[in-house]
Amino acid sequence: MAVTLRDIAKRADVSLATVSRVLNDDPQLAVSEETRKRILTIAEELSYTKRRRRDNVTRHKVVIVQWYPEMQELTDLYYLNIRINVEKEAQEAGLVTETVFANNLAQIPKDTAGIIALGKFSVAQLKRMRAVSKELVVIDSDVLSQGYDCVVPDFEGGITQATQALLAHYQSVGMIAGHETTTDGKPVVDERESAFKAAMGSQFKPESLRTGDYSEASGYQEMQALLALGPKQRPRAVIVANDVMTVGALRAIHEANLAIPNEIAIVTFNDTSVARYMYPPLSAIRVPTEQMAAMGVALLHQRLTVSDLAPQRVVVGTSLVQRQSAEL
Repeated sequence: MAVTLRDIAKRADVSLATVSRVLNDDPQLAVSEETRKRILTIAEELSYTKRRRRDNVTRHKVVIVQWYPEMQELTDLYYLNIRINVEKEAQEAGLVTETVFANNLAQIPKDTAGIIALGKFSVAQLKRMRAVSKELVVIDSDVLSQGYDCVVPDFEGGITQATQALLAHYQSVGMIAGHETTTDGKPVVDERESAFKAAMGSQFKPESLRTGDYSEASGYQEMQALLALGPKQRPRAVIVANDVMTVGALRAIHEANLAIPNEIAIVTFNDTSVARYMYPPLSAIRVPTEQMAAMGVALLHQRLTVSDLAPQRVVVGTSLVQRQSAEL
């Protein structure tokens, strides 16, 4: 079996993007000489050989549409990780990539062969992208019923597993869910909240469910509201719907001088690098962004090479990661 960049990244304990940039001698990459040597040594030990790009693939121009503005993307590593990995996977496959931020759909070139859209999009936005290129794949939004290929994490499975695991250790479990809209103002349905209610069953308490807007400020505010219920009524463990809100929720807990996890446990969703470096390190529902990116590129490549395919949805499984903030 051929050695891949992912094999090297796993052995070197670095990101797929870092391996790709080191092996391609990226002069703008800021990485220590020790890390560079480790990657090169592992690549040599594994007899890694760069893939040859197929001539019929290198002609394709692929546009990545990121639904966040570039500056906002820097505050949400989840979508940043997906975009970087889509770029790397596409370029490794011989595709020419260009990124459009904040749904600036008018910037998509007319000669675009395919589009990979990251995030949440309205019916009108999807139709507008399809008008430029009929080869369209959406990552992180379930749009199969609208006739589009998509790659989504298993939101329901991840929340269900985490809720059941927490209920085995803690007397009560709450959640800070999230609501959001597309950039043209259309509401987005998120499975996480309904999955939590279903997993809690008869133990669900409405006052233990709060809803923010996926920002750090809302995570802080909604955790304050849960803590205000008092030591007898507040949930003993809390699931937070993304890492950014979890940062705010942690701040509220620390300000209340509560010990984590002895007095309150917390679990985040996504598991970007933020989760590992918070205090304490966060137990998490991990979403494999590298795999989602790889599957998105694979779906688009299939669309570019095979005609008359029915729309497909790829669901990528999540996993539970236990660290110091909660028992799972």
